[in-house]
Amino acid sequence: MLETARNTSTDARRDLVTELLGLWLVLAVFLDGWAHINLPSLETFFTPWHAALYSGMLATAAWTAVVIWRNRTPGQPLLQAAPPGYRGTAAGVVLFALAGGLDLLWHEILGIEVSLDALVSPTHLLLGLSLFLILGTGVRSARAAGKPGELKHPGNPGLTPAALFAVVLMTGLGAFFLVYCSAFVRPGPTAVFVPAPVGTPGRIQSELPVVITLASYFLTTALIIAPFLFTLSTDRRPVRGIVTLLVVAAAWLPVVMVGLHPYSISGAAGATVAAVVVDVLLTRVPDAWLGRRLPAVTAGIAALLWTGQLVAFAVTDAIRWPVSLWLGAVVLSAAVAAGLALLSSWAPGRTMADASSDGAGVEHF
Repeated sequence: MLETARNTSTDARRDLVTELLGLWLVLAVFLDGWAHINLPSLETFFTPWHAALYSGMLATAAWTAVVIWRNRTPGQPLLQAAPPGYRGTAAGVVLFALAGGLDLLWHEILGIEVSLDALVSPTHLLLGLSLFLILGTGVRSARAAGKPGELKHPGNPGLTPAALFAVVLMTGLGAFFLVYCSAFVRPGPTAVFVPAPVGTPGRIQSELPVVITLASYFLTTALIIAPFLFTLSTDRRPVRGIVTLLVVAAAWLPVVMVGLHPYSISGAAGATVAAVVVDVLLTRVPDAWLGRRLPAVTAGIAALLWTGQLVAFAVTDAIRWPVSLWLGAVVLSAAVAAGLALLSSWAPGRTMADASSDGAGVEHF
């Protein structure tokens, strides 16, 4: 029993170190993104920003090698020596090295991306995939150590710190690659919009920023609600502070990267305050609501977050959209959140009531 507890404690520290290295990588990615946005004269692959990223990857690769070597038993093939969850980490390191080489070749042949193309460049997407594999170590390790489908060690009633850290970091990395359609970096309802009848010249052009902003609300809602649902387990309430952590990752990292515009600061601040309120309210949500009424819970979370952003806009500037438009954005975002909750609880031959009765409201997410 004592040996098991000691091993569990050692594994937890090991996973936490891995995720701290993941934090280095995520911050380096956003630093590089900031450089590309604010220093458009970049014309070389060899920059301080790339150095921060690649040095972080070297440290991660070295740590992963140490972890695998320490776990190896005499005579065991090295490929089989990776602890549970770390085969994906090793694959991520190898993929990053491959993608990094391809990225260097891409830049030397085709030049440096300076705009939206940097986020959808195939080599950059490969780098992103490798980072997701590395950041997911805490989740994979916790799943291997706990019961199937649960993110916990035996006897631990909550998420392991490393698994929680991993979910937040992956949310932040997702926010980086989706920054061009983030509801936190656009002026949104503070921008002037005058509805024009169908057929009016220039109507499509005038509506396009609003259409993009509406789509950003829906996608950003999914970026926050999906990991929230993922952290729920069959016998545990939401982690304290989880919504605030996810909003910080999804909002503030992109806001800082794009240059701290006044509207983005106020919107992110309003959503963050709302997230704190949401986390307080979640401590009072009855257990039954996390099963049968989970869609109502997630809809309420989305509605409160965006209402907080709108209140901040109204206080610091003004809301210039028609009320039907900004209120509709909140309602549709809540519907997206509710739909994700329904999908997370659905299984063939199973209803939400069934899931609530046996405490498996989010087991299938």
